[in-house]
Amino acid sequence: MQLTAEQHECFAANCEGHESFVLTTHMKPDGDALGSQIALARYLVSSGKNVRLINGDPTPETLAFMAEDSPKIEVYDPEVHDEEIRGADRVVLVDNSAPDRLGRMEPIMLAVAGNVLCIDHHPTREAPWAENILKVGASSTAVLIWDLLQNRGWEPDSLACNAIFVGLATDTGFFRFNSTSPYTHRTAAELLERGVRTGDIYRRVYERNSAAYTRLLGHALANLVIDGGGRIAAVHLRRELIADLEAEDEDTGEITTALLAIDGVDVVLLFRELPDARVKVSLRSKDELDVHGLASGYGGGGHRNAAGIVIERPFDEVVEQVTAGARDLVA
Repeated sequence: MQLTAEQHECFAANCEGHESFVLTTHMKPDGDALGSQIALARYLVSSGKNVRLINGDPTPETLAFMAEDSPKIEVYDPEVHDEEIRGADRVVLVDNSAPDRLGRMEPIMLAVAGNVLCIDHHPTREAPWAENILKVGASSTAVLIWDLLQNRGWEPDSLACNAIFVGLATDTGFFRFNSTSPYTHRTAAELLERGVRTGDIYRRVYERNSAAYTRLLGHALANLVIDGGGRIAAVHLRRELIADLEAEDEDTGEITTALLAIDGVDVVLLFRELPDARVKVSLRSKDELDVHGLASGYGGGGHRNAAGIVIERPFDEVVEQVTAGARDLVA
């Protein structure tokens, strides 16, 4: 799923017309966000540009290997970075077009919205950015970055290739999601031809679970709730449990993979109580069941088969309402 000539021209104009760049992405950056950001940074630096990478949240430990020898990824501090962001020739936002997914960086990004280039593959809502390179339905933002950089005639280094591969592989569930396209596989093949080692990347991303995560996974599997006539699997992670398991900083997203593998289950709901009285809901589905539509009703978003919600309501109320929506989905 390649971009249009007009989108390539937009990207070229932004690269050639500016010298200093700030690159950022959504809160809690994942493999696609970081892979896109790092590969784009490698290209801009190789073109002689001044580049800073500034994110609202730290890089997850399992993804830190991608940033070796690339521009340092800084964690946003308004006193340190607001002036830098305001003074950049261009701010590039990747893998996100929604202001409310920027977390702590939302105010400063809205303040410079007239100077932001957005590159994203998610369904767009409330996108106030000056220019947008969007391809809803693409398997990942990393695939879009690859298309843009290849069109520029750039020969990527090994770090950029690894970053792109991590982005497209993680956002497609290592090529098992319906968003995986022939172009995704062709891109992966080109990256393998350039030396990407898929087994090494898989081990680095998915085979570094902590003891705390493993305890959390065990609890999830032992205490799952089956609903919707056997088509919905749900897990409820309350604050007290997370603290008892010493799993405060653990990423729970991959727990949904194990739940979705249960025979007959078509929708998975993972409810996690956050420290600030909010609730995070991770939603996954199979085939044509659209959990993005369900999530968007609560201000969330994502893709048809993978979406998320962060909402400030009582935990039990969120569980009741989102589960009811899931029942309607599978009815």
